[in-house]
Amino acid sequence: MGLFGRKKEQKNEPVENKTNNSISDEMKIILAAREEDKQEKIERAEERQQAQKEADEKFLQIEEQAKGAAERILKDGFAPKGMTFFMLCDEVPFDAAPEKEGNIIVKGNVRGTIKNNTEVFLYQDIGGRYSVKIEKIRNDSREYVDELTDGRAELEITRGDIPLPTDPDEDASKPVKRFAVISDAVGIEDTKDPACKGMVASGNPRTIAMLCEYGKYGDEPIYFSMVMDCLMTSEFVTPAKIGPAKNGRSNVGFIGVSPKQHPDKSFLPVFTDNRLCIRAMKNSFSKQGGPDQRISLSFAQVAAISKDQNHHGFLVNPGGPVTITIPKDLVEKMVESQTFIERFGHGAGDNASLALGGTGNRALDNFIANGGPDVPGVEPVLISNPSDTPEFSAIENMVKKYCGAHSDIAKVLILVLTPQKNRNDKAYLCIMDCPDGSFEANCNGLAGAIKPFLKGIKRIQFQQFSKMNKEGFPEKVQWLYSKLPQ
Repeated sequence: MGLFGRKKEQKNEPVENKTNNSISDEMKIILAAREEDKQEKIERAEERQQAQKEADEKFLQIEEQAKGAAERILKDGFAPKGMTFFMLCDEVPFDAAPEKEGNIIVKGNVRGTIKNNTEVFLYQDIGGRYSVKIEKIRNDSREYVDELTDGRAELEITRGDIPLPTDPDEDASKPVKRFAVISDAVGIEDTKDPACKGMVASGNPRTIAMLCEYGKYGDEPIYFSMVMDCLMTSEFVTPAKIGPAKNGRSNVGFIGVSPKQHPDKSFLPVFTDNRLCIRAMKNSFSKQGGPDQRISLSFAQVAAISKDQNHHGFLVNPGGPVTITIPKDLVEKMVESQTFIERFGHGAGDNASLALGGTGNRALDNFIANGGPDVPGVEPVLISNPSDTPEFSAIENMVKKYCGAHSDIAKVLILVLTPQKNRNDKAYLCIMDCPDGSFEANCNGLAGAIKPFLKGIKRIQFQQFSKMNKEGFPEKVQWLYSKLPQ
């Protein structure tokens, strides 16, 4: 009984106050909100993780595309002259200490095979090409190697002939800029030549390297602007149909292609290399009656033609290995840029006459091309204004000096005549306004004064203005020298 009674007492012990330990409705709301916030954080973290995963996958895809494009360029016979590798300097770590004082550290993805102790070229700025030497190669594992193929690399290069800063406040320790291109491609002798002659033959090495990495860095404003500068300092080649010459003039027809993203619009196809153009003509443009010749074009010429009534811009290297589309509205902005104006002058991208080798004065072009001056044995010819080169600057100064000392010379105009059948046989045409009695003597005198400066163009011929048939000759001409107000 006692045991039973004790058990009963245990059974009747006070129980917990369940009301006091229960969760209030307010607390339930707070806890639910906390759980929701926790879940949202988890979901946001998962979204960030997924976004990072997609970004990584896209980066790898773009890298594979760039690598594949580079392989096609280097291994399919379309590499620019002398190119076995190129590297875009996407990192220029100025805090990295080179082993040799004065050297520079740069990083990037090597396309092709790079070797230690080799002389190479560094391309940067507007048309700048400098000779440097590779003195150290470090792979992605931070190991020094003598040779590296298709991989991430850190290079130690010499300063070479990169000029020292002219401004003493400029940081002389930063001679290489981000997105400079290093390659063994030869390029051309004078990349600052506004006409960019020879770039098509050399393959436009900097431009082709920049385009290969465009998918990776094209969204960066600095990189995009540098690619635009590359295009404006490049020379291109395009297929063309040239009709028979009539009265010294030939009709030139250009084709148009429609990219997938603009199937209803026509773009001018241009190529960075003759071989790429020949391949396209053989594979895509070889229909009966299609273009059968190739014409080299400066960017000013490309701009003028690609925004005419028949085109909506231009395509660089349609068919690959890397293609970029430049629509007409972007072409308009490019021809208004300071880079374009400094190289080609105002309006050079707007005048088809000027773009295709004329003087920019259609009346004068038509007059001369249709037999205005007596230029035996040179017709048919292309007429153009002389390029603004050191050679012609010296000629211009000498002409003004000579004419200033001869009061009988009223005015002088100098043009460049380029035979269509032999474009290397250029000559200066000097149209001189002076009396009959002194014309021959002035021709001999002026020819003798100019002769020491004739280097790129070695011939000059004269035409007396009074003997020319003035029918069709334009009323307003910008004479090189004139004693009268122009």
